[in-house]
Amino acid sequence: MKTKIKVFLMCFVLLCMSLFTGCSLVETNNGELYNKVVADIYNKQGKKVAEITNRDLLAGYESYGSVYVQYYNYSVSQAVDMTLKQLENRKITILTAEGLFGFNFSTGEGISELEKTYLYESTVESLNSNLENYYKEILNEKDEESSSDDIKFNGYEKNVILDKRENDKGEMEVYLKKLDKKDKILDNFRPSNGQKSFYNEDDKAEIYSNFLVKAFSSDNYIKAMRFYLNDLKSAEYGMKLSTDTKSIFEREIERLFKINYENYIIQKYSESNKDSSDVATVSTDDILKLYSSKVRAGYAKYVIENSSNYSSDVSEKLNEVYYFRNDEEANKYFTVANILFQFTDEQKAKYEEINKKLSGSEPYENYESDMNTLYSQIQPVIRKYNEDTKIYEEIENVDDLSVNDIIYNKIQIALIAAQNSGDVNFVGDTINNFIYTYNQDPGMMNAASNYVIGVDGEGKAVSSFVEEFNNAGLKLYNNGNGKIGDMEVARSSFGIHVLVYTGKCENLFDGIDENFELSGAGSSIANSDSETAISKLAKTRVNLLVDKSYLDLLYDQIYKDTFSYFEQANINFLREDYQIKVYKGRFPSALKK
Repeated sequence: MKTKIKVFLMCFVLLCMSLFTGCSLVETNNGELYNKVVADIYNKQGKKVAEITNRDLLAGYESYGSVYVQYYNYSVSQAVDMTLKQLENRKITILTAEGLFGFNFSTGEGISELEKTYLYESTVESLNSNLENYYKEILNEKDEESSSDDIKFNGYEKNVILDKRENDKGEMEVYLKKLDKKDKILDNFRPSNGQKSFYNEDDKAEIYSNFLVKAFSSDNYIKAMRFYLNDLKSAEYGMKLSTDTKSIFEREIERLFKINYENYIIQKYSESNKDSSDVATVSTDDILKLYSSKVRAGYAKYVIENSSNYSSDVSEKLNEVYYFRNDEEANKYFTVANILFQFTDEQKAKYEEINKKLSGSEPYENYESDMNTLYSQIQPVIRKYNEDTKIYEEIENVDDLSVNDIIYNKIQIALIAAQNSGDVNFVGDTINNFIYTYNQDPGMMNAASNYVIGVDGEGKAVSSFVEEFNNAGLKLYNNGNGKIGDMEVARSSFGIHVLVYTGKCENLFDGIDENFELSGAGSSIANSDSETAISKLAKTRVNLLVDKSYLDLLYDQIYKDTFSYFEQANINFLREDYQIKVYKGRFPSALKK
């Protein structure tokens, strides 16, 4: 069942097709092959309302159809059929959405000025992104190897909160109140240069002229544009179209605009469905049952089946673990946040040089003083949050603060104040602020969980971290008596670490066994009712540093699964209003395996 859900979710998401060019599966690049219609779509009145060409089919297969073969063991024939079905669904969804919203792609009728500007800027971004991809190829760069220096906290946007209301019996009950949200697609969109519209000829012409400015900004960009142009020419070979550079790129801009328009209206339609009353409401009982089932599954895996994966699961996939062993044979685990003040490459080389002297045959009496001098030379990185860009931007150290100044006069004082507030989540927020203001450890940025350290029966650390890090962690753990928000400073080959204790890995409820149940008459939690249990899930964060509770995590999973079923049923319902004729004999030979 889970596989079917994953396949459907992938299918629906991939209704929004790739914007890049290319069709390497075509063995004979000619207009006749590309333009052959492989499926016609008719409405109830028998009128042809859409068609799918080989060009669509080949692009769809290359973009995502081959994924069915690679990851779901489909045959090529099955993958082609699935690709074609998704293309049909895409066309039908667009037709339905246009009718619902009153959009007219040809004239722009029904599309608001803000939406037109969004589509215009999306098209510009797609065109420039394609050029950038060619540019990176010239520089021998790969997307996965290039990373942004922008420091941004992604956070979490809640979908529901716990609230109370009067039920049919006149009693007050706890329920999940869904939060009202703005249009997610345009919520954070701000026009960069006033209103623009692809339907305005002057604005449209501006896209190509601005593209040329970028394309001719350097020799490598000129090369990138030529590669881009050659691929576009190859894709249109044999179509008897004008082959001058301007005409080719104008057609490419048209293509990108259409894809952006279609992707947008599909997303808009999907968002409208999410607010539909047809989507089942998630109840507090649903949350409790799912949590109970996950705990029972963990208990069965780690206790009854005695899985050897327990240690690796807790250490590497903490956010997926719902049951923690508490028997004497099991390691105990806890988490820490790490704020790293990092060595430069030169300082790291000096660190290795000093250690090499220590291991030499001659006595090295100045080891401690040389190390102290080296660590004192680390210059802190300081960032400030930019409200407009939502990015933590590096700023000048105008107060000439040292690492020690920051650790003891800022971090430690703030943590003590947060601890004194008595609000453990406020402690987490305080730690998180320092992570993005000072930290140079990328592993802490937007991490699903903090770093996990295990403690064996002898009190020794079980982890892959360096010894200095583990020792500081064990001090914080304090044989299980650590206090959330306590900090320790450690020096290692990476630089200076400020470790902050963020809690033990332990079960949220007592009395857990294979019969564990939080909801209904079968609840096995002593002195606890459903309201108390759901409240605890709502207050307990999955990661102390991020305001996302276990209730949020479970709600999102249930809603996602429910909505996937809804969208699958909805597209099946929509297909009933159309007739589709498929012409498999027209498929290119590359897709007839």
